[in-house]
Amino acid sequence: MGLTTTLARMPLARQIFLVAALVLGGVTAALVLSPVTISSPMTGRDTALVLGGLLLVLATIHLALRRLLAPLHRLADAMGTIDPRDPDPGLRARIAPDDRDVERLLEAFEQMLDRFRLERLDSDRRTSAAQEHERRTIAGEVHDELGQTLTALSLQLDRATMDPQHRELAQRTVARALGDVRDIARRLRPEGLDDLGLVNAVIALCVRVQEESGLTIDRDLSAPLPPLDGDVELALYRIAQEALTNAIRHADAGRATVALRAEDGHVVLTVTDDGRGFVAAPPADGGIAGMRERARLIRGSFDLRAETRLGTRMRCAVPVPSR
Repeated sequence: MGLTTTLARMPLARQIFLVAALVLGGVTAALVLSPVTISSPMTGRDTALVLGGLLLVLATIHLALRRLLAPLHRLADAMGTIDPRDPDPGLRARIAPDDRDVERLLEAFEQMLDRFRLERLDSDRRTSAAQEHERRTIAGEVHDELGQTLTALSLQLDRATMDPQHRELAQRTVARALGDVRDIARRLRPEGLDDLGLVNAVIALCVRVQEESGLTIDRDLSAPLPPLDGDVELALYRIAQEALTNAIRHADAGRATVALRAEDGHVVLTVTDDGRGFVAAPPADGGIAGMRERARLIRGSFDLRAETRLGTRMRCAVPVPSR
């Protein structure tokens, strides 16, 4: 055990040199001490003896090198299976480095993964911020420009000379279009999030979804919550919005509960429903993947559990930053 530990602390090149030296030293000692003689010209027995000794030396070197290079092979295999979007935290346990050089390679690879993860996280955050900025801009344009145009059209219909029945029908159509415009603007930019805060924005979301879909939504919202950054509040709102949308469109739920509270240094959002759940894994590019990605961008945990005909439970916990 002590010899193995001592060898593991040596550089890999020195370990290979020592193995080769030991094998060649053993062969030399065997030739010096053994009573075996080789005549010239060599007989068939001498040839078989030399070839057998050569094969034994090669087999010994091969087995020793396989033992020495095994951690490198495990590292190469693990590197090929790493998902750059979510580096495996159990990498070191799978490789079990027992060599100083392999340990250095593993540390360099872990540092590279960590830098890649941070850079990708920063890039994804900038992309998400740009998307939300574009949503806000479009929402303002839709609400102000298109909404004002429809309002002006409604006023013109009031003064237009036309059949009253046709005027009423046209006004209802314009009113419906104006309502659709306002709804689109609210979906693009959460109503009240900037001015009223996350809790009130989630309350408005639950009320609107319940009125539009008929889904009964129970609320368990604790206020006030610890201070959160604007991007964190927006991500939690979007996750709640997507969870309720999934409960309506895919789970065929009749009742849902939205809970938002502070627990052990985290703000925890939980959405449960009584829908049909799911058995197969959700698609990689659907709404669930979007929720998981939003949770990752705000350094939160995301957990989704469902049982067939027993409903679905989504939980997202975000650490509260120290002030």
